[in-house]
Amino acid sequence: MSFLIHGAQLSRGHTVEIDEYVPLTIQWPGYARLRQAPQSVVVDVGASSVEAKTDRDSGEVVELALVDMGRPEDSDAALLLPGVTESSVPLMSYDEASQDSSASGVHLHSDGLRIRFAQERAFRAVGDTEAVFGFSEMGHLVEFDVRLGLERMAQLRAVYSLG
Repeated sequence: MSFLIHGAQLSRGHTVEIDEYVPLTIQWPGYARLRQAPQSVVVDVGASSVEAKTDRDSGEVVELALVDMGRPEDSDAALLLPGVTESSVPLMSYDEASQDSSASGVHLHSDGLRIRFAQERAFRAVGDTEAVFGFSEMGHLVEFDVRLGLERMAQLRAVYSLG
């Protein structure tokens, strides 16, 4: 599994929903502009599953959902987001041929979570102060970080009986 960035679209904000059926859904304004159903790809990240939805025409990420949260790593430490250099939402394509799930998984923090897609280090950060996509030097999606705050993290843990 590999998502590859091929551009970025200026975007402002996102919405977050926490739910007992789909633990976490993050949606960007591009979803409301879709003219057809988005392209949807579900990938395994460790014991969890993540669904990424993109605009079929542009590749703009319109939604990211943690569909199933298996056994997340849990930490009391705060989530450290990278310094964001691009205030945008990524334009991505999906390559089924490329696979690296050796270091994938969901990592809960006191105020947010990190989804690791690959072992590589994030070289490029695209997003905003609350939600950041990290891409490798070759442009592959390696992580996604979202700051949720203490209250929302408590809600997510309660929904999933994680303390």
